[in-house]
Amino acid sequence: MDGGSGGRPTPKALGGRIDPARRVRPVDWSAIPRRPAQAPDPAQRKAEASPSARLPRSRPRTVELPRPLPAPPADAVHTLSAEDPRPVPRPLRIHDHQIRTVGVQELSTEQIVQAVADPQDAWTADAGASDHFLRDGLVAQVRRADNAVIGLFSARYALSVRPEDYQPALDIAEDAAGPSARGGQGTRHPTTRRELLRRMEGAGFVVTPGATHGRVTHPEHPGLVLPFASTPSDRRFTRHAVAQIRRVFGIDLRH
Repeated sequence: MDGGSGGRPTPKALGGRIDPARRVRPVDWSAIPRRPAQAPDPAQRKAEASPSARLPRSRPRTVELPRPLPAPPADAVHTLSAEDPRPVPRPLRIHDHQIRTVGVQELSTEQIVQAVADPQDAWTADAGASDHFLRDGLVAQVRRADNAVIGLFSARYALSVRPEDYQPALDIAEDAAGPSARGGQGTRHPTTRRELLRRMEGAGFVVTPGATHGRVTHPEHPGLVLPFASTPSDRRFTRHAVAQIRRVFGIDLRH
């Protein structure tokens, strides 16, 4: 190689040569490789020119179909199944570990049942989530969702914390265990004591007579006992008794 000192090429030696950088062909990243042996089909050329054709190919994924919902638990309060045969009314639930007590102690189950079944006053103050039933100095708070007793208070305490905008109505007590399981047009209460007893017998109730008040029990709901007047004097006795049975046993005797 002709050159000057140090072996470097001189301008004379480089005269007439092309710059090597000009011989580098830039890479065309948008170019689509094609087979030179055969001309591509116009439809194929159009498909290959689409943006999706330049995307990297991925393996197809297996989509798992949703599995059927499992059956609801036996003690579930609400389900989404339209075939659920359980009626809306539910028996009164009294579990010590769920009950908050203030100002009361050593209460019997019959006292709690009597307060809920035959209250002297009733109100709701928490947007209908629960109802309060007052009788003889005892107030029982019952949650509407599952008809469970969640609070037992002295009347003095319950009345002192009752808000001013509470809803006072004994009608709450009649509808606390839920609407009619049958509902619709034609729903009616028994009009006589004989008709009431006949419906109670058909529903499986056991009525034990007494001097002034009998006792109503049901074999499927042990522990729940409801007083039953032997000689009722109120004209609305049958309607009142149906409401009591529905609140305590969760069984609707209306037809």
